[in-house]
Amino acid sequence: MRIFALAFLPAAALAVCGAQNTPLDQAVLQKYEARATVVTGQVSRTRDAQPWALSSGERVPVQQVITTGRDGYAHFDVAGGSSFDLFANSRVLFRQNAASAGDLLDVIAGRVRIHLKPQPEQPRQRILTPTAWIAAVQEATVTIAMDEDGAMRIDVLEGEVRVQHRLLPRSEPTIVRAVDAILVRPDQQISRRLDRGSLYRYAVKLHNLWTAVTPGHGNKSGEPIEGNRFFAKLLPELRPLQ
Repeated sequence: MRIFALAFLPAAALAVCGAQNTPLDQAVLQKYEARATVVTGQVSRTRDAQPWALSSGERVPVQQVITTGRDGYAHFDVAGGSSFDLFANSRVLFRQNAASAGDLLDVIAGRVRIHLKPQPEQPRQRILTPTAWIAAVQEATVTIAMDEDGAMRIDVLEGEVRVQHRLLPRSEPTIVRAVDAILVRPDQQISRRLDRGSLYRYAVKLHNLWTAVTPGHGNKSGEPIEGNRFFAKLLPELRPLQ
């Protein structure tokens, strides 16, 4: 028996198929891959538990780790209109949850820009991080900057997302809308009020890092961008979360 949608079968079925070593339909699985359209500097992906250099035009299968070095940058397109950018010293796991097509990225470290575009067959797309998950039910663009102490800043550039703390979950997620930003700390609940002082200090702390790794790279439309444009507008434009 040939499996036509192995990548997104329920977990139990995945285990059975893996045990039986069932052949895959690669033509069908390609629709769930990511395609590297721009790659500069040191960028690699795992293959057979070994890192392999990644080049422009190459496809990345599901459940692969993508890593950038000190000078690395890469842009990836995904079928359906979603995309993501990795900046220097970043690490993500692409579609780790093979049982859910809507789980796009696990952000492990660094700075990432992600454009989410849910589809009728995938009405919700998610980004997972060590401290939070970020979900969109409509088209949205976010940037994520993770600090060495585990703090994470989420900026929403367009649309809106729902953020839920993974370590300290609540019954209702926090909604973050376009040009808003939020900090998520491992040991604190997500506040429904923007801490403007903390956001400002965090932006200043990361500003030099962003501008060091982002000049000249393209955005979703291919136009040049500057690092500080990835942050939502700072004081006093930030609006209270609702």
